[in-house]
Amino acid sequence: MYKEISELIKGHENQKLVSYNELDRDELVSFKDLPKCKMNGVLKASFSINGELMQKYSKNDCHVAVISATGLGKTTSYVIPTILSFASQAIKKSMVISDPKGENYRITAKKLRKEGYKVYLLNFRDHRHSEYWNPLTPIYREYQRAFDVTKEIERVTINQRIKYRFQDKIYDTLKEAEKNAQFEKKLMLSEVGNKIDHMANMLITIDDKHDMVWDLGARDILKSFLWAMLEDSKLDESSFERITEDTFSFSTIFKILASFDGMGSNENPLNFDRGYFSRRPHNSKAYLFSRGPFDCAERTRSSYMTTFQSKLAVMKNSTIQTITSCNSFDLNVLLEDKVAIFIDYHDEIKTHYQMISLFVQSAYNFLIENVSRLKTGKLDKPFYFILDEFGNFPPIIDLDTTISACRGRNIFFILIIQSYAQLDNVYGKNVATIIRDNLNIHIFLGSNNPETLEAFKRECGEYTRISPICALKGQGEKLTDISIETIPLIPKSDLAYLKEGECIITEANCPYVLKSKLQRFYRCEEFSNYEKDDVFEYQSKINPYDSKYDYDISKLMSYRTKFNEDW
Repeated sequence: MYKEISELIKGHENQKLVSYNELDRDELVSFKDLPKCKMNGVLKASFSINGELMQKYSKNDCHVAVISATGLGKTTSYVIPTILSFASQAIKKSMVISDPKGENYRITAKKLRKEGYKVYLLNFRDHRHSEYWNPLTPIYREYQRAFDVTKEIERVTINQRIKYRFQDKIYDTLKEAEKNAQFEKKLMLSEVGNKIDHMANMLITIDDKHDMVWDLGARDILKSFLWAMLEDSKLDESSFERITEDTFSFSTIFKILASFDGMGSNENPLNFDRGYFSRRPHNSKAYLFSRGPFDCAERTRSSYMTTFQSKLAVMKNSTIQTITSCNSFDLNVLLEDKVAIFIDYHDEIKTHYQMISLFVQSAYNFLIENVSRLKTGKLDKPFYFILDEFGNFPPIIDLDTTISACRGRNIFFILIIQSYAQLDNVYGKNVATIIRDNLNIHIFLGSNNPETLEAFKRECGEYTRISPICALKGQGEKLTDISIETIPLIPKSDLAYLKEGECIITEANCPYVLKSKLQRFYRCEEFSNYEKDDVFEYQSKINPYDSKYDYDISKLMSYRTKFNEDW
């Protein structure tokens, strides 16, 4: 009879549910053995057997979605155990970690340092206990390298003949080497333009695709300022207008903007900038980008400026402006061995999410750019972005394609969200679906959102069984009428009422759904004995109030006043 039933349901949905306590012992690893294990993969189970903490990992490193409503233990049962486990493994994975309450840093920082990690803290709660990071510095440095590229030409002697080397190529004449250097300069300046465009796109997002004109104009204003400051970096060193790497910052942009004369007038619309853009050569990129939003009617110009200032309001926050005014570290630290960067912030302040998004985008773009120069085309060790409260981040540009591209470069994302509805709201349903599809592992701790419960129920799949109603049709043990039915592997009601520590995990190309356990870190002896760190003990090595970071606008305003009188 059972053979007949097996044949009857053959070809129908037959997904399997496996409990963590059914896993084979060889699928598990003891936490104490991690230092000896050169492991791949992400954490899928963590629970004690006879007082020993055992864990299960996926076979390969991959992108992960953690779905958890507020208060269900996503930080204590997954984020912190993941950080501590990564730190304990033989192959140390580098990490960028968003830390909305400072708890991740407090619990894990000393363990990370003990394991040889270089630990950095960007603290948007309190800049006095933070590193400093100016997101504009890479643009400045690329621009300066472009103008210094001819200095890379070397005079060499080969077979007793004078030759010229430029970027590992040999040229017979200086003129030929200089020609190639000028071509390289154009390419580098083009890349500067790309970086400026990308910065404008990250900071000034398009709110309404049916009325983009004001946001696009605001982007042009930011591009105008950045190009203008770059152009002014090439002025004579004695010039009071000269911009240095230390003053190439958003703080300087706001100072220059404050020197403008209101909105100007319809009679002389170019007068409002006191000549900052309008006095420049007409082939200046700063001049060209400024024409659209500035060379127009007063009310239109006012609308562009209002949009610009509204979009950049995040950079006016005193703590953010201080942190982004200088550099105590730069993105090159991402290429070092064993790095952990924590981003501490107020999870109730929207502007802080914008800064995290800006840092994350800058970081993975930097990694991708540098990985492309490697022969292997990927990092030697996995690099993880562990992003708590990701559903509150503003949209990250092209995240759907970025996630796909990062995987092949050994760069991975663990995105913690409260529900699928959060992603739909930020990215739109179509793009959000693509993002979800690129996250190979989904860890479900619980959700209050009915659509998320329904969607995850479908992800878990279905199985086929003999309908219980058949028991009513037959005599004794013999069924006279056999019917089959296909039902959800896990009903929505079960997903809505998971116990503490329980979770459901789906994984691409895995033959079963795992009903797992993720024990909270403070219930594990292996985790609970670590010494805690204190955010307030963290100190940077630089003083952000050093006068070298301050652009003296007073002389510039005096010059502009004279310029206006002569206009």
